[in-house]
Amino acid sequence: MFNKIFKKYFFLIGIILFLIILSKSNLREIYENIKNINSPYLIIAALLIFPMLINKTWCWHYILKQQGIKYRFRDLFSMYCSGLYIGLLTPARMGEITRALYLKKDGHSMGKSLAGIILDRLSDFAFLLFFVFFGSLFFVTVFQKQILIFVLGTTAAVILFLIFLKIGLVSWFLNNLFRILVLKKYQKSWKVNFQDFINNLKIYKLKHYLIIFLITAFSWLFYYFITYLLAKGLELNVSILYLAIAVTVAGFITLLPISISGIGTRDAALLGLFAPFAISIEKILAFSALILSVSLFTVLIGLICWLIKPLKL
Repeated sequence: MFNKIFKKYFFLIGIILFLIILSKSNLREIYENIKNINSPYLIIAALLIFPMLINKTWCWHYILKQQGIKYRFRDLFSMYCSGLYIGLLTPARMGEITRALYLKKDGHSMGKSLAGIILDRLSDFAFLLFFVFFGSLFFVTVFQKQILIFVLGTTAAVILFLIFLKIGLVSWFLNNLFRILVLKKYQKSWKVNFQDFINNLKIYKLKHYLIIFLITAFSWLFYYFITYLLAKGLELNVSILYLAIAVTVAGFITLLPISISGIGTRDAALLGLFAPFAISIEKILAFSALILSVSLFTVLIGLICWLIKPLKL
């Protein structure tokens, strides 16, 4: 009984955490911080969202091209943004699976459709691990043991993955993972799609992974610059490198399926990461709210794309 209730309402954990944090802060001061933000920084940050989304679509376009899947770029942009609209409204952004449904609707198998999307998400994950791993080395003196433990843990995770890759256990691992995630009534059809999924992953060579990684890195540079502009507008005195590491770690935490759009989890993460600096709780929460506003702006773009190119779910 408890498990059923938890599974149904686990996303409320973030909301509860958010309300607890708000109860310990000055709401008026948070509002004043947002109200008094330097407008040019906010406007430029908002405008940079478009090239960031275009670049992310370009990455997906390149991935699909290797599979022989061809679409007009504007159609892919619409599908990508529609996926963000659904994804940002669901725990752990699982709604981005919508992109696979668009491809399936056009006659591509689910296994083939998922391969490109999972590779796209893995490229984000790989870049973020890479960035946090090397960037955190500059800040060992700030968090000392905490940073060292995180770096060592990341190293161990990467090494284990490489070992799995070397001895061919990735297929076994993914098969068992999807067996857990996929509903029982769909598992029979998934077995057929899973082999198709693995076959499509084998298409990609080292040069493809490197190009995908570079395009992904370029996309994240836009995001880091957007958050830097928001921080500057709030007069948040943190170096751009540390700020980038902080929003990256916070981004990892928001992937936990205990919140919607990272509400609560992002706030808690940023409060902890900015703890060593003399920054008020209200200013940190105002910064977190502005990051959420960036997500909501992408949701608005996604909603428009969804209305233009709807999909029966």
